[in-house]
Amino acid sequence: MKRMTFLASSLAAVVIFATAAIAQAQQPVSPDAVLVSNSKVNVTYEDLLAELERLPEENRLQFLLNRQRLAKVVENILIGKVMSAEAQQSGLQNKAKVAAEIRNQTERVLAKYRREELDASAPKIDLTSLAREIFLTRLKDLERPALYTAWHTLIKAKDRTLDAARERATLVKSKADAGEQLDAIAKAYSEDESAALNSGFIEPTPLAHFDSRFAGALEKLKVNEAMIVETEYGVHVVRLIKMVPRNRPTFEDVKPAMLAEADTIHKQRLMETYLTNIRSDPTLKVHTDVIEQIRPKLPEIPPPPPPPVPKRQF
Repeated sequence: MKRMTFLASSLAAVVIFATAAIAQAQQPVSPDAVLVSNSKVNVTYEDLLAELERLPEENRLQFLLNRQRLAKVVENILIGKVMSAEAQQSGLQNKAKVAAEIRNQTERVLAKYRREELDASAPKIDLTSLAREIFLTRLKDLERPALYTAWHTLIKAKDRTLDAARERATLVKSKADAGEQLDAIAKAYSEDESAALNSGFIEPTPLAHFDSRFAGALEKLKVNEAMIVETEYGVHVVRLIKMVPRNRPTFEDVKPAMLAEADTIHKQRLMETYLTNIRSDPTLKVHTDVIEQIRPKLPEIPPPPPPPVPKRQF
């Protein structure tokens, strides 16, 4: 166990040094630089980079800075290379099953990089028209509704008459109009449970999130103006503190994002054309007879026996 701990610590130190050198644009590390070796194999920096291809690029530096995880990965590469070398020495690569899987994995890797090559070599075209088309279809999602910051005090009609609630609301409005502290008014008069926490102040909110009558009142108010409105909750004194108008972006506002999305769609269309050409290749031949041979044959289920003939009653 002590030997493995020392090995893991040494591996982490070597690779962290190499990675830090690259990140800081100091002494570059050669891809064939050996990180760890034994009598059978070498684990190179290139081997580690190939393994890191499994991670998103933005997560790789953070991964390399984690000593334990890094050491474990390098150790796993070493173990895998030793087992691979021993397998080749014993001729395992020549067994039909193993050779078929090697071919399969090789083709998968080559197909992955061929796709990347096709993306990188996609013809450059003016994507502005497509970007505008995307913009028009997304305009509703890109639009930001008007936001209303407000203050209110709720007088409930549950334990009093509606006229009494209206009279109390009128008193509250007169105090607000006279310039008294709004938070003090809410704490003294509001019967909204949230008033103890927010003193009646409502954070910037779209009208759609309010009761329709409450929203209608807010929409009519000018900044610092108050009015009384009745809803199913009771009688409110509502005051508009601030309104941020609806934000409807222009194409120029979001052009970079729309062009990036257009580029992705352009490459997807090219890839679909590429795949369609493969699928519709006139030399393509499907050997259905062989495919049918490899499909498992289910035993035939005998038909149910015929129903018994009813006995004659007479």
